Amino acid sequence: MTEPISSLAAAAPAALTERRSGAAILRIILETLAMIGATTLAGLVIAPRWGTLAVDMLYLPPVLAAATLFGLRPALFAAVSSALAYNFFFTEPIHTFRISSPDDLLTVAILLVVGLVTSQLAARMREQARAASDHAARNATIAGFARQLLSCASEDDIGRVACRELAALFDCNATLVAGEGEPRILAMAPQISQLTPSDLAAAAYVLKAGEPAGRGAARIDPADWLFLPVKSASLVLAAVGLARDDGARPVAPSQEALLDNITDQLALAIERARLEAETRGLAALRERDRLRGALLSSVGHDLRTPLTAIIASASELRPDAPADRALVQTIAGEASKLERY
Repeated sequence: MTEPISSLAAAAPAALTERRSGAAILRIILETLAMIGATTLAGLVIAPRWGTLAVDMLYLPPVLAAATLFGLRPALFAAVSSALAYNFFFTEPIHTFRISSPDDLLTVAILLVVGLVTSQLAARMREQARAASDHAARNATIAGFARQLLSCASEDDIGRVACRELAALFDCNATLVAGEGEPRILAMAPQISQLTPSDLAAAAYVLKAGEPAGRGAARIDPADWLFLPVKSASLVLAAVGLARDDGARPVAPSQEALLDNITDQLALAIERARLEAETRGLAALRERDRLRGALLSSVGHDLRTPLTAIIASASELRPDAPADRALVQTIAGEASKLERY
């Protein structure tokens, strides 16, 4: 039994989109300032013994840490804060932001430039690592979804599995409709969801035109659901519907690539189910033909012996009356016809 992708469904949106609330931003600022403050305290301990020449290098680790942990903007904030802290505590005049010595001015400028450059480099590496992690998470989600579909033997089973996983993955309501003319609902998740006439009209348009329709699509439509086509190379196989209870767009722009890959897997599963159904139908037809041939062969074999006896007996009869002779000829002729059949 394959493992459901519900755990990946909970993690994938967080991996694909990073949205920070006000509390998270405040926490990042406070943690960055705490690192700068700890570095300043270490510099104040070191400066009386070894001077301030080595203190400026102490501010690079907090900048790198901010870039690695939080991203580019916190790293830039750490770089500027480090330069200001070094200017305030370690350059003459002390405890002011004025710089009297050209050497100190050059030191502060170099510290700021080095901090900005290293922060950008570290942030870029962090973004690349996060992009690789997002890509791996998306591939794992798609692979798990494909494994779930492999266990489905019919379109109804595919619809139930697809709606369950889509609802968990995107945290919304999901449905799968198919058919020509009037759409037929294959499955919904949760089951309490309902489709209005406008939703069904949008689904019918998607099945006919093969283009997205509904809420959030380019086509203006009063539907509450967003319907997307599930297409093979030349046919529209079904339509996936997604909706949120709060009426918001069900899929974020950063998740559209994941949804496209999932609909591709869904199209492959539906095509496979239809081909398997056709194969089972052909196998049943061949079996019926085989049984029909065996039955006809058996019947022909069983009838051939009595027909041969009838023909032989009719040929031996030599009636004198013309009427009896006609009857015997009829018996022999009809028996010969049955033997040919």
